[in-house]
Amino acid sequence: MAVKCSKFFKFLAPGFNTRLSLPVAFCSSLSENKLDKAVIKSCLGSWHVRVGRTVDGVLSFEEGWEEFVNHHGLKLGEILIFKHNGKRVFNVVAYEALGSEKGYDSKGKSPSEATASSTSRTSFVCTMKKSHGDPHKAYLTIPARFARSNGIVATSRIILKDLSGRSWPLILSRWESISRGSHRIAIRTNGWYKFYEANKLKNGDVCTFSLKPVSSKSGSKSARVMDVQITRG
Repeated sequence: MAVKCSKFFKFLAPGFNTRLSLPVAFCSSLSENKLDKAVIKSCLGSWHVRVGRTVDGVLSFEEGWEEFVNHHGLKLGEILIFKHNGKRVFNVVAYEALGSEKGYDSKGKSPSEATASSTSRTSFVCTMKKSHGDPHKAYLTIPARFARSNGIVATSRIILKDLSGRSWPLILSRWESISRGSHRIAIRTNGWYKFYEANKLKNGDVCTFSLKPVSSKSGSKSARVMDVQITRG
């Protein structure tokens, strides 16, 4: 029988470095009632942690979690996307507060030891808020680091694809942020709002945008494709 995959995200709030509580909805749907240990896997390796449980049935990563946090250089405000495939194993991807995937060079190296030139930054996350769903001026900002490392500029054409295979062609725009004294690249066309509406996004939902590699046949001027996975808030 196939194992049902569960996916959830966690914002790193104060106190996250010694203990991390898991979402109530995930805990209530978990079939492994006697879960007292877990394995957390990332691109840097595997960590065994003890799982605690409150009287209300809320689970949390405890002993062993702090070692995972320190090794990955996690900071307040960053985001973790967890995928649970059963058998007490959790796969996790870490994202910076601005949405770019944290860069890790190779297995066993923390961010402080990683070499920037070999860091892969092909995805970013964004938590939906009011500005993303405004029918009159909806927009989605592209993280600057993600745009730079992938050669995305204001004139780039983007195609968003959801898990069902539907696609939305978009064009990026660029404007100057007076408060920040810098330029920002964003999706500001009605194509983004159509994507937002079609996928019934709401405040608190988290979208993971993954850029697909450019094929040699398509050429550098072709539209870039981003797959989008949605984690409901």
